[in-house]
Amino acid sequence: MTPIRSQILYALGGLLLAALLVACNNSTSAEPVPASEMSASKTEASKDKQEAKRYEVHIESSRELGTLKTRVGEEEYAGVMCSTCHSIPGDKPAAERPTELEEFHTSMKFTHGDLSCNSCHNPDDRNTLRLANGKAIAFEDTMDLCGQCHGPQQRDYNNGAHGGMNGHWDLNQGPRTRNNCVNCHDPHDPAFPTMMPAPPPRDRFLGEPGGSHGDEHSKHTEAKGDHR
Repeated sequence: MTPIRSQILYALGGLLLAALLVACNNSTSAEPVPASEMSASKTEASKDKQEAKRYEVHIESSRELGTLKTRVGEEEYAGVMCSTCHSIPGDKPAAERPTELEEFHTSMKFTHGDLSCNSCHNPDDRNTLRLANGKAIAFEDTMDLCGQCHGPQQRDYNNGAHGGMNGHWDLNQGPRTRNNCVNCHDPHDPAFPTMMPAPPPRDRFLGEPGGSHGDEHSKHTEAKGDHR
């Protein structure tokens, strides 16, 4: 190898070494990302992913809300909207108490505290209800109306302990269906009647409902004979 070629090779090697050193300095001079920031970033990404796939809660509302079951034929009934009759010219002023009803709704049972008809019904628009602050709401939103007085029941409902439920507790796994208040409660007579609870199921170890373990054990011993 000639001296000139050796010098050229040494020069190229030096340039390559210098380039490698510059690249290493640039990579090591960058500030490392703190572990806490990396963890927070992963948490946010996981949270966004969970929120993106959460299902909805659907509250069942009867299609008959805001209507009155009315006979329209010999054996046919239909849900008639309140305004169908209450918008007729010459309609009487809105009744405040069931005792004021003389012709219609006279068979309706009303036992709901000291409320009057217009405590819930909107006299200015018969197709809506009215909150305590005067705001009109649709019949489908009757739960907002009920919750004004029935706070503990609304709290239990929001926590899943009242109102019935079908579907998934975990909304990441699927949707959930809940009942509306008036699906179970008559808004004019909401209290459930007093009734005897169902008897407990028969247990093959404890005998008939109300029996004792000792009685059942004695029957079993007598049937097989005492071999002690």
